[in-house]
Order: sequence, then structure tokens, then C-alpha cells
Amino acid sequence: MTSVVVLGAKRIIGQTLLSRLVGHPWLTVTALGDLGLPQAERPFAEACEWALADPMPHELASIPHRTGDPASLAQLTGPDTLVLSVLPDGESGPTDRACAAMGARVVTHGEDLRLAEDVPLVIPELTIEPPDSPLVATPNCTTVMLALALAALRPLAEIDAVTMTCLQAISGADLPGPPSLLMIDNVYPHLRGEELALEHEIARLFDKPPAISVQAARVPVRVGHTLMVSMRLSGSVMAEDLVAAWRGYCVPPELRHLPSVVAQPIRVVDMPDRPSVRPDSDAADGMAITIGALRACPVLDWRFVLVGNNMIRGSAGMSLLTAEWLTQSGEGPR
Repeated sequence: MTSVVVLGAKRIIGQTLLSRLVGHPWLTVTALGDLGLPQAERPFAEACEWALADPMPHELASIPHRTGDPASLAQLTGPDTLVLSVLPDGESGPTDRACAAMGARVVTHGEDLRLAEDVPLVIPELTIEPPDSPLVATPNCTTVMLALALAALRPLAEIDAVTMTCLQAISGADLPGPPSLLMIDNVYPHLRGEELALEHEIARLFDKPPAISVQAARVPVRVGHTLMVSMRLSGSVMAEDLVAAWRGYCVPPELRHLPSVVAQPIRVVDMPDRPSVRPDSDAADGMAITIGALRACPVLDWRFVLVGNNMIRGSAGMSLLTAEWLTQSGEGPR
């Protein structure tokens, strides 16, 4: 078993990640941490206000949880440790690098290091071979979803341009969430950081990235992002070709033994009112994206709607899948 330290454990993404680590066949959680002062250590059940629908698993209750600065949290790690960092955006970089300096293998979901030249940005289904780096980053949740949809189309044609509007669930803003007076009867469109993240991260994931323009808004939905996408292709492609490519997309054989892998991470629906968040965001236990409403676009070539679970496929499940990919056989960090 590989020892895992989860940083950002009290956040909603941290709690979601921990709930999926309970009973994992390869990974065992040995310590938890969050940034904050004064420095303190106590059992997780005393430190965390559990926010998920199911009660805190008893396996987590007694695990030591530390609050401290980057140097203090790094002391929880070592050469035989895998760190899963879901610390808040804008705050994770110094801690993630301090943990890597201690010899740990670090998977970070914080935006701080996603564009750093010395930190690989990875999606296991797209990257396949784990990079030889002590520190790797997983993309923004919307980047993960869009990248899967685009990657499945690469055998058909180059994608020259993409425009997208993303309707983002409030869980993406972490606990305690946006103020109620901001979200009730409202759509909050000022998410420039989310827009820039996707535009820049897609460029890192693809050898020939498309020109891309993104608009993002926070909507009063608990979990599940909706992406409304238009794209221009380099060649003539029929609708049935696009659907066949998405439905036929399978993860590479090298990854199919990973516990969190979904062999076919893209679902396609052909009902007129789908995909939508409530029936589709939990596809394959939240690890699959769902695509539908494919039709011709009068400005570009094609448009479609994509729904994905931002807390699982986009973040916590993505971090866990990446951790499995790095350990491979469960014999420890590579």
C-alpha cells in the first residue's frame, strides 16, 4: 500500500476525494492537512465540518489532521509518500513545492502550478505514460471535460477553433460557496480566472491546440458543469462520424487496470432534452462525461452540449485517477 497525504482535506473537493479513497486497494490515507494558523494537530473528526450527504466514514475520523504553514504541512510527507493536494487556487504552490522537496510525489489540482514550465499538466487518458517528475498538475475541471471530448475527435480531423460557454455549478467555488444573495435567481458571469485557465491549459495538453474562446458563469446548480461548445474542423466530417468517434473512444489498454478508470469515459445521448445536469452528471459514478444536442453550427461547423461532474471527473476523481496512474501496481510512488 502507498501512504497518501491529502492536503486541502477540509474543502468540499478534499472531502469528496477522501470519500473515494476509503477502502482503496492500493492507497491508504495516513495524514491530512490544511493551510492555516496557528499550527495545530487533532483527529480529523474534530477538525472537519463534514459537508457530504453521507456521514464521515469511520476510517477517516481518527486520522491526524494538521493545520499549519507550507513548511509545517511538508513535514507530513517524505520519500515514500504520495501527496494529493487540493489546496485552494492561489495558495497551493509553495506547499506543493515544499512537499516535493521532501522527496514526496505530488499531484496538485491547484491552479498555481498548472502553467509552470517544470510541472507537467496531465490527463492520464491523453498522456498515457507517467512523466518522470516529482510534481504533476491536473487541469481545471472544465479543461478535463473539454479535452476528453476533443481528444476523441483527433483521428477524424484537426480542430481549428472552439468557442464555449460554461455554466459552472456552485460547488466549484468551494465551501461555504458563493453568498446566497449572489446566486438565488441569478447567473453570475464574472469568472475570468476560469475562462483563462481553460484557454491556457488546452494549449498545454494538445500538440496542435485549437484557437479557443471561453465564457464562464456560475449558476445555481449544486454539482455538474454544462459546456455549450461550437467548433470548426479542418475537414469535412459528418455528424454520424462525430458520434461514432465519441461512442468508440476507449482508454488505452495500459490504463484499464486502474481502479478508477472508466473504459469508455464519453457517453452520447440523442434525446432532445439531454444532456442535462440531474440525469447525466453522475454517469459512471461521476467519471464519464455526457455529450448530446449535436447539430450544425451556422458560424463554425458543429455545436454540442457536454455535461460533467465537476467534483469527480473534473477534480477529486481526476486526482485519484492520476494517483493510481503514478503508482500503477500499488507498490509505491514511481
